This record gives sequence, C-alpha cells and structure tokens, in this order.
Amino acid sequence: MIIKSDGIFLRLSDKNDRGLAELIDNSDDLVNMSETTTYPENMPTEIIFRIEKDGAVIGKITFSRIRWYNRKSEISIIIKHNFRGKGFGTEALMSAMHYAFDRMNLHRLEAEVYDFNEASIKLVEKLGFKKEGLLREAKYMDGKYYGIIRYGILKDEFNR
Repeated sequence: MIIKSDGIFLRLSDKNDRGLAELIDNSDDLVNMSETTTYPENMPTEIIFRIEKDGAVIGKITFSRIRWYNRKSEISIIIKHNFRGKGFGTEALMSAMHYAFDRMNLHRLEAEVYDFNEASIKLVEKLGFKKEGLLREAKYMDGKYYGIIRYGILKDEFNR
C-alpha cells in the first residue's frame, strides 16, 4: 500500500525493511526516534504476573510499554469480580510496585483508569499515584465514549 502526498510517499513496511534498518543503525538519526529501536532483542517491553489466591488465578498485573532507558512502565491490574473489594488488588499492586522500583530499578510508573471506574481511581490514589491528565473520549464502549485518567508515581514518592 502506498499513500501519496505532495512529493512524498508513505509505503507500507515491516520490521525486516533493510532501508529502515540502515536508518536505525545511523545513531545521528536516532535522536528523535523511540528508544525501543535501540534495545537488544532480549529486553522485554511487557512483563505479566498472575495473581493467585489458594492456588487459583484471581487476576493479573501487567507491566507494559516498558522503557528501560527512561526507566518507566505502565502498570495495570485485573481482578476477578468476586475477589474485588477484599484488599487483594491493593496487596498485589503494592507488591508489584515494590518489584518495579526495587528489582526492575524503574524511576516511574504510569497507570490509566477509566473516568467512570471509581474503585480503580480510589485504589491508585490510595497507593500514591498522582493525576497527571485526562484523555478525553479515549475509550469507546457500549455505544459511548469515556475519558481515561492518566496517573503517575515516581520512585521517591512511593518510598516516602
């Protein structure tokens, strides 16, 4: 597929494109590119943990969009409905945050919460995340758009 504009073309490509590989290999051109293009192949951009209770899986925590050079990641949590409101999410998220800051040596964690999810808003704020912004009408669900609240916490804020 080709998209033509005034004198330039956008040509559909993939990660095996030799021309793009040459661009990435030229460090002068990397200044404004994503840092992930310079990672060794074994650097994960996502880490997933199962949350277990009495041998059963009750949820998961995901570190996604890990940016090792910037030492940051997004964190998300899912808990099965019948295990919510019992403190498991708080305990699991707190353990994962310790892991992120102490073992992964991250400097920053980010989280996104739907603006209608009051329980998740209370959870991240209770754990010290600060509201950093609102993505207006960024989630489409059940025929309606909802906002997404962006949160962040720094290592030194967590350790206080």
